[in-house]
Amino acid sequence: MLFVPLPLFATFALCFVLVRLWVTRDMSLLAHRLFALVVALYMVQSLLLCLRWGYEIDAIAPLIALLAPCLPVCAYLAYLSLADTLSQRNLWPLAVIAVNWLVWLVQPVLVDMPILLTYLCFGVLLLGLSRGGSDALALSRISDAVGALRAMRLTGLALVASSFTDVYLIYEFVQNDGRHAALIVTFVQTAFVLVIGLAAALGQTAAGEPADMEEARPKPAATDEDSEIIARLTALFEQEGLHRNEELSLRKLARRLGLPDRRVSNAVNRLRGMNLSQFVNDFRVDEARKLLLETDKSVLEVSLDAGFATKSNFNREFARVTGQTPSGWRKQARAGL
Repeated sequence: MLFVPLPLFATFALCFVLVRLWVTRDMSLLAHRLFALVVALYMVQSLLLCLRWGYEIDAIAPLIALLAPCLPVCAYLAYLSLADTLSQRNLWPLAVIAVNWLVWLVQPVLVDMPILLTYLCFGVLLLGLSRGGSDALALSRISDAVGALRAMRLTGLALVASSFTDVYLIYEFVQNDGRHAALIVTFVQTAFVLVIGLAAALGQTAAGEPADMEEARPKPAATDEDSEIIARLTALFEQEGLHRNEELSLRKLARRLGLPDRRVSNAVNRLRGMNLSQFVNDFRVDEARKLLLETDKSVLEVSLDAGFATKSNFNREFARVTGQTPSGWRKQARAGL
């Protein structure tokens, strides 16, 4: 019974994550509900794996087969909801679930192959979506976009790896009558359940990362229109203080300018050589430096007033811009007066 505690551990861990996600996030937002659904589905899948392979309850197998195609599809839709507004046009992945269920209903013995392809395809789709960088997640908060990008890439890799594990399991059943299947499923699949489930929570809560984590892509030369867009953005920040809004996203900025999302992010990329998150955070750090120098507010208060959602993200971005911690910079700046 070596393998029983592992799926149970994953189940309890994901249950805790789900409760925390539900309590700390605004569930009126579709993206948050979708990520909560992903965590819930992987929690149920973990429990079913425990019952099937831990307690050898074979009657659970059909439930696992029916739930399996829902997992990558829901994960894909959750991350897609950060990139674009979900509509009938981009809900086609739900048809993939229906196809898997139809195969299971007509020929249950053949269901493994469409499930395998579903995991592989949606893993590749997530990795493809991530190639657009954090600016592709136009509906994500700017402070969360890079962290969500990392979680999306991790999920995509896990889905692809899970599909290759399924290939090995098929080989195991053909060559060894599945003698090692329980051990493989327990260790490997439980790890994937945990990775993807936790990544779903991080999809909305992870802090941003340094610039060198963004995928390097060749950029065309900047244009006069790019300069105009940067000037308009700068005016929004300097005159209206829009950068202080914690809920600021690429989509909200693009709408204020009356331009497509990609047009705005491309202008920042080409003219300033950084992503939109870093561009906005530069203004937030400048704001924070003024507050650190001119007020006696705590570092946490300064970070929130400047528009940062978390203190850890503030510390990271402040160090990126100034090479110092906020406290160290304040001490040095005041000593120089």
